[in-house]
Amino acid sequence: MEIEEFKKLEEKVGNMVKRMHMLKDENGKMKVEIDKLKKNSSVNETEKSEIRKRVTALIQMIDSIEAGGAGSP
Repeated sequence: MEIEEFKKLEEKVGNMVKRMHMLKDENGKMKVEIDKLKKNSSVNETEKSEIRKRVTALIQMIDSIEAGGAGSP
């Protein structure tokens, strides 16, 4: 190989190394974002569960009031 071909190869390898470092950084950032999304999802599921409990309690309260008031004139 000639010197010019080695220079081109060296440049390509250098570019690949730069790209690899960029991808590694991007991967790290994405992992952090995924962890945040998982935590948010967990919080959302907890909130949904609490809302379901409250709605169920309200429905039961309404059913109870309606059942108690059904015999009233």
